[in-house]
Parts: sequence; C-alpha cells; structure tokens
Amino acid sequence: MNNVPHTAAPPVDDRAVLRLVSADEQATVATVPGTDYALRFAPSPDPSSLVESIGRRVTGRIEGRALRLHRASAGGRFIEPADGHPRIVQGTVAAIDGVANRVLLRAVVPMWLTVHEGQSATAFKVGDMLNCYVESGMAFVRCE
Repeated sequence: MNNVPHTAAPPVDDRAVLRLVSADEQATVATVPGTDYALRFAPSPDPSSLVESIGRRVTGRIEGRALRLHRASAGGRFIEPADGHPRIVQGTVAAIDGVANRVLLRAVVPMWLTVHEGQSATAFKVGDMLNCYVESGMAFVRCE
C-alpha cells in the first residue's frame, strides 16, 4: 500500500485584474496594469454600476468564444490588437471545463473561451499552448 497522501490540485484563479478606463452603453474599456494593453469589451449590462470604479483596479472574469483553437509551439502569450477589441489570443491552458466546453486560457490575462462547435475542450490538456481568433463581443464580468 502506498502511504503517500493524496493531495488535490490547488484551485485555479480565473480572475483578471484590470484598471477600468471607461464604461458606457458602447463598451467597457480597461487596461492591463504594467502593460500597454487597452482592451475593449462588450458593454456591461449595467454600466452605471462601474462608473465609480473608473481609474481604479477592478477584478473580474473575461469570457469569449473561440472561433477555432490551434496548438502553438512558439510566440508566447499575447492579445491582438493590444488596443481595442480582442481578435487573436494566445496562451496556455490553465483549466478545462468539459461540461461547458470551454478552456481557461492564460494569455496576458486569464480568459474563459467557449470552444467552437465541432471542437471539444477535452481534446486539450492543461499546459497546452493554444491560439485562436475570437468572436466579437468578449465580455468583462466584474466580481469581488
């Protein structure tokens, strides 16, 4: 019998810390502290709830839909364009949600990407480097 205790993997933090620039009916705009990234997201359901946080750090989850995920072997973690609506992202898989068919990708910031129809999130494994185009309308959902 093996006397080595079983330990569960530590929980994965899926929250992004951003600095809120603006929030209105058109878009939510936030920068990534310590970088030149200025990301534009779909408008918040209640933009007025974010107004008092403009200029401050906010914590939330980034959610989007991948058009098709591809394994990558080089290039590091990035979001393109660096200023505007995310179109192309690359990073490593931090978690897989097979039930919701999505992956948590650690790009410049963590983001949940729902996998395109015809692909399965379970086809990938934690640690894989992936890149993809993403559908318009990525969302930033504030959480505390």
